[in-house]
Amino acid sequence: MFAYHRRALLCPNLNPILRFKTLTLSSFILIQPFSTSQNPSFTINYLIQNLQFSPQTASKLSTQINFTDSTKPDSVLALFKTYGFTNPQLSSLVKTYPKILSFDPNKTILPKLNFLLSKGASNSDLVHIVAKNPLFLSQSLKNTMTPCYNFVNKFLFSDELTMLSIKSCAAIIYSKYPAKNIKLLRQIGVPKSRIALTLRHWPCTVIGSPTIFEKAVKEVRELGFKPKTTFFIVALRAKVLPKSLWEEKVDLFKKWGWSEDVLVSAFLKYPWCMLASVDKIETVMKYFVNHMGWDSLVVAKNPILIMLSLEKRIIPRASVLQFLESRGLIKEGNTWISPFKATEKVFLERFVHCFEEESSQLLKLYKENRSIPT
Repeated sequence: MFAYHRRALLCPNLNPILRFKTLTLSSFILIQPFSTSQNPSFTINYLIQNLQFSPQTASKLSTQINFTDSTKPDSVLALFKTYGFTNPQLSSLVKTYPKILSFDPNKTILPKLNFLLSKGASNSDLVHIVAKNPLFLSQSLKNTMTPCYNFVNKFLFSDELTMLSIKSCAAIIYSKYPAKNIKLLRQIGVPKSRIALTLRHWPCTVIGSPTIFEKAVKEVRELGFKPKTTFFIVALRAKVLPKSLWEEKVDLFKKWGWSEDVLVSAFLKYPWCMLASVDKIETVMKYFVNHMGWDSLVVAKNPILIMLSLEKRIIPRASVLQFLESRGLIKEGNTWISPFKATEKVFLERFVHCFEEESSQLLKLYKENRSIPT
């Protein structure tokens, strides 16, 4: 049989009936994938042609969404385009949430967009919010989005500020956890002003599981942060980050020579330091330790340095200070801290303008180095 089968495959002019008879069930199954790949499903074709996905990506997405004609996906894409979505943004959106192509645009999507528009959102705001977290479009406007919006607005007293909160974290208008988590904060004495601060700047702090949130609150309190302070809110935001990310940052600081006690001390002084990205921490530490020659513990004692902009503050100011040191105008070997912390006005007054003969050269040096990329 194998010989006949081989002959059938190699001889295209062989009688079709004879060829069919020579095919066993197993050989049919073996060649079936080639037939499928030559005739992709409608969904895969649509995703490739209309959203520029690769065949592999389109095939993967087709396991989550399937349609037999273009009516609904065409109308969904057309609706988003009327609000300013570009083709690359639409591709990214569908890749993130392919189910969206199966929504009824007028019944499921449009009412939510109109709701946000009625609260002051612009078209560009809608693009930002939908692109960041399209899951809210699957939620009930009446039973979920509206109550969640009103809850946040109750603390922020403004549609404008509430919209900024949503732009920061779209999940705040559909998560079922903020009310319970905020209730816990109120019970331990966090004032409404600090809760408003959280909802305005770090709304994602309160959208997670109450069990995880309660644990984070406990850890922050045990470290010594007081619930009535802004530091408490910032530390809590850092503590509800994914555990793996927190540990990655801890390991990074330890790589630069910080002990556990030093890290805790730095966190207590300035909890924002644990909100910096891993790349930002690495770059700042590398600059101060390797380029400036500082001991890493100097940064630990002044953790605010980690949050300063390398491009706009650290590099241009360091260039001025190094110039002054080379001319003997400031003490050599000094580890400068206050110049980096000072406002720009104070820095220019104390380290640029006060040196009359060199001021123009210093100002030029300062401005040139402000354009250096991080």
